[in-house]
Amino acid sequence: MMTATSNRLIRDYLDDFRSLTRDLPKRRRDELLGEIEAHIAEALSPQPSEAEIRAVLDRLGDPEQIAAEERERLGIVPKRAGALEWIAVVLLLIGGIVVPVIGWIVGVVLLWASSVWTVRDKLIGTLVVPGGLLPALYFTVAPVWVTREVCRGVPVQAGPGHVGPGGAIVCTASPTATGRVLGIAILVVLAVAPVLTAIYLARRAKRATVAGA
Repeated sequence: MMTATSNRLIRDYLDDFRSLTRDLPKRRRDELLGEIEAHIAEALSPQPSEAEIRAVLDRLGDPEQIAAEERERLGIVPKRAGALEWIAVVLLLIGGIVVPVIGWIVGVVLLWASSVWTVRDKLIGTLVVPGGLLPALYFTVAPVWVTREVCRGVPVQAGPGHVGPGGAIVCTASPTATGRVLGIAILVVLAVAPVLTAIYLARRAKRATVAGA
């Protein structure tokens, strides 16, 4: 019986292969993937150890090398990340701040116009905190805290050293402890998620460039 680690090793290998061969014809890519899966299934014992799985995957070879050789055999020029891809990453992160909203929209257009990223990459870049860091900036300037209203009576000063009858009720809103924690958590998500998305897209673009080098 394979462990979670063993399953992950095979899954990661196949995921890498799919990613690195996305520019190959679909039929040929599916054929190669089927051959690799069949080879793994035949080479492994019924209850393979992690070491056995690693050995089988090593014998298969690096997915990047397999993809490069197949690309060369078919005469396919690999896709490479260029200036537009890097501009897209920057605009998706801070474009909404530099040119409010429009800058981020331009980044999305460049993202979807690129052939370097997969559809999944493009969906991540579009849907993970739309607007990039703009929502985090807005939330910092105008935080939406959970507040409670506190009212107190203020006596009317009738004269120097004298307090007259009556008074006024003054109410102020102050954030609750829960509101502070919730607000900080939301701010962290809004600030960190776009940065992680930009790093993810940059690494995917760089990997495409390296694979095609």
